[in-house]
Amino acid sequence: MPPTSRSAAFARVLLSAATAMALAATATPAAHADDAITPSGGTITITGAGWGHGRGMSQYGAYGAAKKGLTYSEILSFYYPGTTLSDLTGSSTVRVWISADNDNRLNFPVAAGLQVSNSSGPKVSLPTASKYKAWRISRSGSNRVLEYKSADGSWVTYKTKLDPKRVWYVANPKDGAVKLAMPGGSVRTYSGKLAFRFSGSGAATVNHVSMETYLRSVVPSEMPAGWGTAKSKGIEALKAQSIAARTYAARIRSTRPSTAIYDLCDTSACQVYKDNSGRASQTDAAISATKGKVLNYKSGFALTEYTSSNGGLTAASNLAYQIQQLDPYESYLSSVSTWTSGWTKTIKTSVVEAAYPTIGTLTSIQVITRTGGEPFGGRVSSVKLVGSAKTLTVTGSALKSKLKLRETLFSISAQAPVNTSTKKK
Repeated sequence: MPPTSRSAAFARVLLSAATAMALAATATPAAHADDAITPSGGTITITGAGWGHGRGMSQYGAYGAAKKGLTYSEILSFYYPGTTLSDLTGSSTVRVWISADNDNRLNFPVAAGLQVSNSSGPKVSLPTASKYKAWRISRSGSNRVLEYKSADGSWVTYKTKLDPKRVWYVANPKDGAVKLAMPGGSVRTYSGKLAFRFSGSGAATVNHVSMETYLRSVVPSEMPAGWGTAKSKGIEALKAQSIAARTYAARIRSTRPSTAIYDLCDTSACQVYKDNSGRASQTDAAISATKGKVLNYKSGFALTEYTSSNGGLTAASNLAYQIQQLDPYESYLSSVSTWTSGWTKTIKTSVVEAAYPTIGTLTSIQVITRTGGEPFGGRVSSVKLVGSAKTLTVTGSALKSKLKLRETLFSISAQAPVNTSTKKK
């Protein structure tokens, strides 16, 4: 919890800053090439730490920092150095593409209070009589069509005066939320309104929702709400996550072209955004406590990327506030020790050869360059693959992707063949 006196808080900020500077100064010793590894028994072993890209805030590190007594502002200052807290201004609406609704229709069940409108203003209130079993908006060429499902299962056009060439919206002013019938048969509930947007020759469902309401589904999807229990200091981590997620959304929204039909997707490629069912009181409290707060760098929004675990070493980029420094907070948690202390993956050489078929048979593999620092000498920047047909040098990120590794913070060693007759089951 935050100290009760301003002087105590100021002293702790100075201590945190001094610690961070000391860590940063010692975090990057000169990097060097690892020894070349000759595979043994047709396998190699990769031992690593962390999970994700390592840039920005470590979510487990934020939790460790909160448990250690840091406030959300101190957590953010450590992971995004040089940024400042400010208030979000301008439009409060975020447009989120519901990617799993991929059948080029907007299907929704019958409910009292439903309205369909278009961007020119007219609204159509939908009836709820027993003859109407379900509703959908579909595309017919360059026009939109509103249909209802009849008792015999057929779809019938419901005539309206809505302009079929303008964007149509489904909303329910009665309770502020709309149910969306998904292609697989499940039903989701979204706050705000749903837009039926044309995309190429198809269509997309886009949720228009306020930023703060959007966060109510994002934050518990990205960080465990249970970290904010009443007796836990972890609420500070949830507050930090709320600001990071709000800033990230605002940053991405600000960079989208004016012709874009959505601002953000609903997957981990952007931020995980589920429907209303995933909300939690702890994350709601964290969002409310930080309402409208964002991180700025100079005159714009910071790119507040975050990662599950950085393995004890943050990753740098060309952004001034994404620096490499030792992270002392992950090691404070026993729950993340298997990520920071080391995960291991044994990989058959045939998998490497399949990923890079031009090399032929893999004869050796060697980490050539690293970022420097600890553990392992830093993240892997480049790896040399020597094969019977060709030698390739690939990036650490490319190898991570090809071999499905958790992080680029790893080392490679030979693996002796397992004696299957004595292997435990």
